[in-house]
Amino acid sequence: MRQGARIGILLVAMAACGGDGDDGESTAGAGGATPGAGGASGSTSGAGAAGGSSPGAGGSTPGVPAYGRFGQPTTTFTLPEPAPREGKLPEIAYPDLAGSFPEVDWSALDRLYIPAGRYRSILLGGLPERSAERPLVITNLGGQVKVGGDAANHVFVIKGGKGWILTGRHDPVSKTGDEGFRGHAEGAFAHGQGTYGIFIDDAFSKEGLSGLAIGGGASDFELDTLEVARAEFAGIVAKTDDDGKATMRNVKIHDLYVHDVGSEGIYFGSTQAQPQHAFERLKVYDNRFLRTGTEALQVGQLGSDCEIHHNVIGPGAVRWRSAFDHYQDGNVQFGQRYGSSSFHHNIVIGTGDLFVELFPTRVDGDPRSPSDTVSFTDNYFADTSLSGVYTHAVDTGATIRFERNVFLGFHFTYGEVYPDADEPVQVFAVGSNAPNPHILKGNRVDGPYPFIKWLFDSVQAEDNPTVAVERVRFRDFMGGGLDEDYRRLEWWTDRATLSPDERAVTYPKGAHVLHQGALYEALAESQGKQPNQHPDVWRALPAPADDVRLSADSPHQGLGVRWPPP
Repeated sequence: MRQGARIGILLVAMAACGGDGDDGESTAGAGGATPGAGGASGSTSGAGAAGGSSPGAGGSTPGVPAYGRFGQPTTTFTLPEPAPREGKLPEIAYPDLAGSFPEVDWSALDRLYIPAGRYRSILLGGLPERSAERPLVITNLGGQVKVGGDAANHVFVIKGGKGWILTGRHDPVSKTGDEGFRGHAEGAFAHGQGTYGIFIDDAFSKEGLSGLAIGGGASDFELDTLEVARAEFAGIVAKTDDDGKATMRNVKIHDLYVHDVGSEGIYFGSTQAQPQHAFERLKVYDNRFLRTGTEALQVGQLGSDCEIHHNVIGPGAVRWRSAFDHYQDGNVQFGQRYGSSSFHHNIVIGTGDLFVELFPTRVDGDPRSPSDTVSFTDNYFADTSLSGVYTHAVDTGATIRFERNVFLGFHFTYGEVYPDADEPVQVFAVGSNAPNPHILKGNRVDGPYPFIKWLFDSVQAEDNPTVAVERVRFRDFMGGGLDEDYRRLEWWTDRATLSPDERAVTYPKGAHVLHQGALYEALAESQGKQPNQHPDVWRALPAPADDVRLSADSPHQGLGVRWPPP
């Protein structure tokens, strides 16, 4: 969502950020027993630290991750199973966990278990403040926890606390997750929809809902091995609006599978007027953010030491004809306030106007330094309806570096929605007379436009040629022509509501659309015929495999989701 865009449709205020290092990343496991349900148990000594010092079975086998990252729990508490409600799914709602369960020692509890079941919504508020060495691990017990699909006021909300981890990862040593719901454990990426221990799926039940919302001053947390799908708004929102002091630090987001959502894949950081909190040491890595209505990845209010790497991001902006507002059709939106951050070794595919829109953000009182640097290095960008990158001319003093990136797949169709759009003349554009230094070096472009044409005094450009660039090859993604051009996939709509005349949309034979989270191919030209109601016009396609690891023969090795774990 662009700066200044409408944000009022969000129903819940949220918060997030930070994260240090990749310790424990991609440590999925299989097999083993789960602890019994019911109440608090065990002593408070020897609780499971998040260190990864107990490898367990399979820890030495290549491609099989070590178990026991969280240690063995000695104190556990299982939330009571909620009573069913007539005509509605049961809900779990604890705005104040400590107040609801005063018998639990929240300062020492090792595991907070959510009993398996299908829920209308979950609210966990008032989480404790714990240390990184002794985190509270929140996980499913006895099977899958599935949330959403019942038009509630929210889907899954977590408020407050520090030093907590939400994970659906099955680990028989650490007693997390469930052996029957392993998600992509041990490399099972293909056709993994619905197989995660924690599965947030709202089935587009209500407008404006996000899948997972984190706020209330939360900080120093981790999200691991979760699936989020079919939220009408964002997959995951993390921010505490209108609180400039609620800095989010030391947050890690990894091994997530977010797909088929109506707006952002992840939406971190407020785009409202200051005061808003910053993020420090945010780490986002080894995630899949696939088929998002608007931006696949939106991170704003970034402070020092944030790092986004080894993700597959897109296709984004598939809802570009009918999103909630105009110009919500990029892929990566990146807003840096102070400090140094990096974006590297990502695969970014499919966008409406831009692969990257960079917002240098100046806020009085921020600890800016002459050494601040924002770097985008060693990334792959493919398939756009307009151009590539734009950096806004806001003076924060930071150096902006774009180095060794590749760009391809330029298809100028932007005028179909915005008739006044001019065809671009360059891939990389800098806001007029931008004061922030730009260093653009070693980038490669396969397309009709040069990397950069208009240079200002702040821009140093060197060795950015137009050359042939091969496409990545995934192991098993969406298949056919979609993997040759991700702009061929669009969110079905009867009218292009963002065009000035809200013109009717005609889909030619062979068109591919996304509708209610499913893929369809047009058997004939049509207009206004909803795919799930017209099998004579639309052929339902199998669910995509979504194994977006690179195949062994793919160019650009080392980019995107990593497996086996590094």
